[in-house]
Order: sequence, then structure tokens, then C-alpha cells
Amino acid sequence: MTVVDTLALDIKPPPGGQVLHDSDRATVIWGDCRDPQVIAQVPDGYGLLCTDPPYGVRYNSGRSRTFTEIPGDDGAVDWPTVLAEWVGPEGTCTRGLKDARHVYVFGYSEEQLAGPLRLGATADLVWDKTQVGMGRLDIPWGPQHERITMGVHTKRRSGRDRGDGQAAARMRRGTVLRYPRANASSAVRHPNEKPWRLVAELIESSTVRAHRTQDSDLVVDPCAGSGSTGVAAVLSGRRCFLVEVTRSDAELAVERVQAVEHLVKQMEAL
Repeated sequence: MTVVDTLALDIKPPPGGQVLHDSDRATVIWGDCRDPQVIAQVPDGYGLLCTDPPYGVRYNSGRSRTFTEIPGDDGAVDWPTVLAEWVGPEGTCTRGLKDARHVYVFGYSEEQLAGPLRLGATADLVWDKTQVGMGRLDIPWGPQHERITMGVHTKRRSGRDRGDGQAAARMRRGTVLRYPRANASSAVRHPNEKPWRLVAELIESSTVRAHRTQDSDLVVDPCAGSGSTGVAAVLSGRRCFLVEVTRSDAELAVERVQAVEHLVKQMEAL
């Protein structure tokens, strides 16, 4: 795993991916999150899995010069099974996500995630985007929300059978999170970019910020897109580990993470 020049124009990442950015606050890898060599690079015992995998809806903005179809969004990838490898293989107690820590997955239900991700207690959250989307135009209701499944990763089957979830959120909040999404005219970086403040609320609720950055929880996002999870993690005083398969998006994530790293360092120097 080596750090490489971000101007390389390869279309597909090589086996094991390539590190585009690596600091004490953030690691950004251009790679395929299904690649075992990429998965092996995430530190064991990390603090939170927070990700927005493709939903299998073949999203296309209709503005071909701006956005193309998102890789993996054709419904052919079993994303819950992919994410299962990120929390750690069945039968292991120290690999991947730390036991009794949280996951947040956008767009998928508890029923889809509980088995593969070995979840005990779960909660169904709703992101209220505060704006009505296009959706189906043949019905009188337009989509204004998105599901987020939160769960407590419980490595032992006996704990899951009991519905263990004693690692309660640090700050108890309501299940509806209201954050405006970028509208069609302002979504110029990524078609499904999440507001970083939304992700920051999830991170703040489920991770620990230590006095020293290197001791704070590590937030992992294997489907990083434009890097909103990384931005939220760094601004919240946590560390992040991001993987993105699309080169241009991975480079954008690097730019955004580096910008907030610079900002945080300036603030710390005051």
C-alpha cells in the first residue's frame, strides 16, 4: 500500500487500492471496497461504520455531462454481504468493528442488515431532507426522506439472540434528523452527497473524541463518495478511513478532507 500521485488517470483501481491521502486524521484510498486486500487495510477494533452504499436503483441525474451512473448501483452487488466483511468475519471477536459498537447504513432496512452485519439492538432513523424530490410523478406524493438503519454490532450469537445493545448512543436523540439535501442546482460535486452536519450528528452520537486525535475513535466509510463522512469525522475531532472506487470522487474526498484538516489545525493553533 503506497501513497501515489493523485493525478493518475487510471479508470479502475489496482488490487489493494492506492492511498491518495494518509495523515494522523484521515486515510483516503482509491479502491474497490469488495477487494479483500483493501478490506485487510482497515485497522481492527475501529469505532464506527458509517456508509451510504449504492441502493441498486441505477441513479442517473439526466445530466450526463455532470454525473454518470454510480458504480455498483445496478442491483447486482449484495451490499449487506460486502459490508459484513468490513465489520469482521463471522466467528471472529477482534476483527473489524469493535464489539458492541455502532453501524449506520443509509438506504437499507434492519431486515437486510441484521444478519450479515451481526446486529443486536437496532433503530430505524429517518433523514428528513426538508425538500420534496422528484420520485414517481404518477402519484401525488414525492419523496422527502431517506432511511438510515442504526445497529449495535454484536459479535457473539448469544448476544444477538438476546438483542444486546448496551452500548447506547452517547447522546439520546429523536429518530428524525432534519438536514436539507443539496438541490439539483447545487449538487455539483456528487449526485448523492450527504450534508456533513447530518453525518456529524451520527458520529457525535456513537463515537468518542479523545484529548489527542490519535486516541479518538476511527470512523470507517467503505463507500465514501465525495468524502462527507471524512469531513464530518475530522471536524468532530475523530479519525477517518475512507475507500472510494471512482477516481474522481476519491480525489474530491481528498481535497475536502485536506481542506478541513487545514482548518482544524488553524483552529487548534489559536
